[in-house]
Amino acid sequence: MAVLVNGIQDNRFKIGWMLLLIAAGLMAINHIMMIFVLDESTLFIGYAVFNAYSLAVLYIPFRRGERWAWYATWILPIGLAAAAFTAPDVAVLYYSFAALCVAGLLLTIPRFFAADAM
Repeated sequence: MAVLVNGIQDNRFKIGWMLLLIAAGLMAINHIMMIFVLDESTLFIGYAVFNAYSLAVLYIPFRRGERWAWYATWILPIGLAAAAFTAPDVAVLYYSFAALCVAGLLLTIPRFFAADAM
């Protein structure tokens, strides 16, 4: 039974981690393209770096299960929701990606906090 629970927790983590990686990666690609398409290149450079940082944190320390990385990753959905709040024309896209990130973070909770429950 314990193996099944660990397997389920590992699958949850993998699904949540992949959701976060996909969301951050797609938003990074989106912002990199917007640097060249729209006139506000400085704004989109900032968001592209923000998403690149998120990808780096997700790919290395988050995958290793370091708890600080789980807390630091919350800046991704907060940053996306803040951008949606300030730009209503892209709010649906940004709120959708923020919700996707929150779902990914909630799926990964058992990996980071399972030791505290025992």
